[in-house]
Amino acid sequence: MRVIGFVLGLCCLVGCASTAPNPPTTRPEIATATSVSASATALAPTPIALTATPMALALTWQSYTAYRVEAGDSLESIAERGASFPLFISRYNRLNRPIGAGQLLIVPRLESDQVNSLPSTSALIRRGLTNQAWVGLSCDLGAAARPIEPIVKTLASSAISITFFIDHNWIEQNPQGLQQLATAGHELANGVALVQLEPEALSQALLRTETSLTNQLGMDASIRPYLRIWGQASGPELAELAAQNGYLLLDNAQERDAAKLAESLADPQQAASYRGELIALDCNSAETAAALPLIIERLQQAGLLTQPIAEMMQP
Repeated sequence: MRVIGFVLGLCCLVGCASTAPNPPTTRPEIATATSVSASATALAPTPIALTATPMALALTWQSYTAYRVEAGDSLESIAERGASFPLFISRYNRLNRPIGAGQLLIVPRLESDQVNSLPSTSALIRRGLTNQAWVGLSCDLGAAARPIEPIVKTLASSAISITFFIDHNWIEQNPQGLQQLATAGHELANGVALVQLEPEALSQALLRTETSLTNQLGMDASIRPYLRIWGQASGPELAELAAQNGYLLLDNAQERDAAKLAESLADPQQAASYRGELIALDCNSAETAAALPLIIERLQQAGLLTQPIAEMMQP
């Protein structure tokens, strides 16, 4: 059954991103924890449909490795060392460009006897990797989030796609809002409110959000591999737990007050300094919707384009 699932999974992923390595580039600013064996309890493998996506394929994965790409790596060489498959890695990490040194990837290990020889680096993401004149823009949507129509309209009027971090409460309470985001082509990522730092509680919260998403949008929908954990101070321990569950953790310190951000962007020099930054805004606040048009306008005046997180984390 595992062989059948593997072959079908391979078929479904044909046509994903190129695997040729890029020349070495500047590494993203990260906080690195002690190397650990990133593994998660696997569920019983099930057959993989031809339309399988990371969410569906997760049922066949034995564990995850958070790996930082080195010069000369390709997806083929990483997959060979990590007991994975190149197209699985590409689709899981939303890749649309060749990989490059310093890039962070989640490598899902397949159900097999092959040894995983990849070093695991749990990393806290603080900046984008790309050297383009881009800014990563994301929005947190928790249970108390207000209607998002003004935000979605502002983004549509500027032809901008960003990343929305959502939790299960928001998904279950706002099915129409979720459809809006998906239809507009915004990147969806996992957001979890965690009161206590407990591995089991985190795993359950992640799974609940994943389940809520697929219940609404189907198995083609995915919120991997980026994660924000609300209510906890970001650090190496939290990044390690995220990696064990197949996620790359973004630093909570990147969250900014929308009104204050818009004010700081009035200074052209200050605005230009945001190049490469990953900016998170609180969509639970009405002030965010009011300030967003000015934020986008001033970033554009500084020659900066806003992008989703996955674009920012590729060379």
